Amino acid sequence: MAKRTRIFLLASAGVLTAVLATGLVAWAGGAVAGSTTPDDIAYVPGNAQMVAYADVRQVMNSPFRDRLRQLDADNNAAADGFEARTGINFERDVDSVLIASTGRISVPTPSDRALLIAHGRFDAVRIEGLMRQQGAQVDQYRGKRVVAIKNDANDAALTFAGPGLLLFGAGDSVRAALDAKAGAAQGIGANTEFMALVNDVDEGTAWSVAKFDSVAGRSPLPGGIVNQLPPINWLAASGRIDSGLHGRVRAEAQDEQSARDLRDVVQGFLSLARLQGSRDPGYKGMLDSVMLNAQGKSVSLYFELTPAVLDSLSQGGAVRRR
Repeated sequence: MAKRTRIFLLASAGVLTAVLATGLVAWAGGAVAGSTTPDDIAYVPGNAQMVAYADVRQVMNSPFRDRLRQLDADNNAAADGFEARTGINFERDVDSVLIASTGRISVPTPSDRALLIAHGRFDAVRIEGLMRQQGAQVDQYRGKRVVAIKNDANDAALTFAGPGLLLFGAGDSVRAALDAKAGAAQGIGANTEFMALVNDVDEGTAWSVAKFDSVAGRSPLPGGIVNQLPPINWLAASGRIDSGLHGRVRAEAQDEQSARDLRDVVQGFLSLARLQGSRDPGYKGMLDSVMLNAQGKSVSLYFELTPAVLDSLSQGGAVRRR
């Protein structure tokens, strides 16, 4: 199968994988980087460009976990770095995570005010101690104890907003989350268009909703192809994880004509992929599962990333790393 066609086929799966990895990789690298509950959404500021959720416990207990590690081995080192900085072990301590970003996530920078909202079991004394060792100070904000460190190299803060509920991010992000929860600033829940998309995808093990221009730079598709797509306002993705990944990617186009044009573009790529991938059993299984649907301004792509396809990807990744 041609390299560009293979990239296109895996782009949708890549969006869902990014849901699980984006926030963790960004924070651990030193950069800012079931369904969730209404209380979690209440902490998300109104200017968020991307919100992503993962049921970490279900992912960790699934056969998909090992294959995900094989596909993205760098995340193992990232997780170790995150624990060293915060005292939080994702696999042991976290049950679910909601990640929100107010900036572009293609290249995380300190101006990208990302926020991590996690449910789990946290050793508050140990976590605060590690933060203090790095120069953190403790302050009170809206009745919560905020542990924050800000210097030329770091801008990070955390607070325990409730039993088993941790907010972690840049100092401004954590304070903005507390403002939104208190009703002192508008939260993302007031955005009816955004919330309609959340309600459409939030039954997945993992899901994300984002302004398309905030995530376009992270797309597995070459930039030239992204720039030639019809106008897209929103991108939503959801996935149910067991031994594989059962996914859906939904694009909200600017208007119905743009949606029809986008459907035709995607259909063209799928036709080419089926022609070139018919001799590859792993990819053929995925291609046979793909369904494309367009209604109004929405274009949805459904697919299954089976264990056979994941094994093929792992083997391909091993060859490239040699």
